[in-house]
Amino acid sequence: MELKILKDILWSEFAEFAGTLELEKVTDRNIDDKVMEFFRHSIEKKGIKINFSEPINDIYRFEGGRTPYDLLIFGKIDEKDFKIFLNNKLGNLESGARNDVTTYNNLLRLYLGVRSQRLSGEIQIDRNLLLKRAGGDEIISYAMFILDKNTGDFNFFFLEEVADAFYVNPRNWMFQVKYRPALREKPLNYCEFILNLIKATIRALRASIEKAKEEIGILKHLKEEIEGLGDTERRN
Repeated sequence: MELKILKDILWSEFAEFAGTLELEKVTDRNIDDKVMEFFRHSIEKKGIKINFSEPINDIYRFEGGRTPYDLLIFGKIDEKDFKIFLNNKLGNLESGARNDVTTYNNLLRLYLGVRSQRLSGEIQIDRNLLLKRAGGDEIISYAMFILDKNTGDFNFFFLEEVADAFYVNPRNWMFQVKYRPALREKPLNYCEFILNLIKATIRALRASIEKAKEEIGILKHLKEEIEGLGDTERRN
C-alpha cells in the first residue's frame, strides 16, 4: 500500500521533471546530473516526507560513477522509514528488449543491508534489519526512471511491480528488465521479491555452469588437436 502511495507522488514529480527537459540536450552521461539537479527539494504531505540525495554507499563512490543506483529517495510514510534506490536510464520505451539494471549481487546487498562488496560465506547478516523489513516496519525498494530518447515520454516503476519473470543474465550477472514491463496491480512484498531474485539468480548460475562445461569440452578438444600437430611435426 505504501509503495503505491509513494509511486503516485513520485510519478507526478517525474512528470514535472520530464516536462522541463530539452530532449536534444539529454545524454547517457548527463541524465543523472539533471535528475539530481531537479530533485533538490523535499516533499511533505500528511504523514509523508520525501527527501532526495546522491547515493550513500560505503563501498562505491558516486563521483566514480560506480554506485549500484543513481539517486537515493528516502523519508517516512505513516511513521515508517523508507528507502528507494533509483536508477536513471535513457532509452527506447517501445523496445521489447531486456535492459541492464544492476548486478544481482548489488540488489541483494542493498535489500539485505550487506556491507561487504561481494556475497560470500563471510558476510554479516543483520537479522533484526531483515525482520524489520520483512515485517513491513521499514520499506525498501529499487526504482527505475526511463526517459525515452526519441519521444521525451517516460516511465517510472518499482522492481517489486514487475510482473514479467525475473531474469539475471548469466553472462554478466545483470538483473534485466524491459523499459515498459508488464506491472502487477499489487507489488511483491519484501520476502517475495528477494525469493524471486534468488530463484532467477540460481537459474543464471546453473546456465553459466552448463555453458562453462561446454566450453571446457571444446577447449580440451582444441588442446588435443594442437598437441597432435606437435607430435606430427616431431615425427616428420
